[in-house]
Amino acid sequence: MAKFIKDGLQSKSEKELQIEVSNDDILSPYYYPPPEDQMRQREVAEMFSTTVQTIINWSSSGKIPTFRIGKVPIYSRKLLIYIARNNRNLLKS
Repeated sequence: MAKFIKDGLQSKSEKELQIEVSNDDILSPYYYPPPEDQMRQREVAEMFSTTVQTIINWSSSGKIPTFRIGKVPIYSRKLLIYIARNNRNLLKS
């Protein structure tokens, strides 16, 4: 199991995470991550054990969704975990 998935499940059980935000909520075109769910590029790179440039490339190619606050790219932790669970080729072994 990837480091970030383990970290996410340490504080709350998987069932509690599903209750907090359903897949329908995070997949809605109107979803915007709340402040406690927002991540910067460096944090996302650490989460996926990759470089910031890879995160920029994934965002540009549409592999991971990006939100913007002005010019600053923001990522949703919950949405990234959901995508990683369904797209295992983003994870490094």
